[in-house]
Amino acid sequence: MTTQRLSSYISICDKHAERLNSSLRNLEKFIPFTVSKYESLTEQEISFIDQMSYRFGKLQDTMGRLLRVILNILEEDIYQLPFIDVLNRAEKLGIIENAQEWITLRELRNILTHEYSEKVEDIVEGINKLYKISYRLLEIYNGVLKYIERKKILE
Repeated sequence: MTTQRLSSYISICDKHAERLNSSLRNLEKFIPFTVSKYESLTEQEISFIDQMSYRFGKLQDTMGRLLRVILNILEEDIYQLPFIDVLNRAEKLGIIENAQEWITLRELRNILTHEYSEKVEDIVEGINKLYKISYRLLEIYNGVLKYIERKKILE
């Protein structure tokens, strides 16, 4: 049952990662964003920003569940642990490189997605940051997949 959940979360993460990658490719020509570039975007181009933000959040959230399942399969006692302790355990086992980096990415995401500034300069700065950290989240996800493969967790 647990390996089924693992496969399911990997499939969901793959979907979010694929769509996040797609939005990043579509935004690549605008990076770094400037106020003038942002103000000249079409509705479709703005939808790529929305997709980047949404898929980043969904990927990170689903990866959090994925980490818990991996730790359960490894018979780590994490049932009652707060998520920071789950991250620390995942770091100690080499599933992720740095628990604090994960928290930093989460905090940045929350700031960027929940802060509704009227200043275009702030919006542009947020888009540029989110674009950069999206690539890092994808690297972390690929590292988790390599861990699963290396430890033969799905076999």
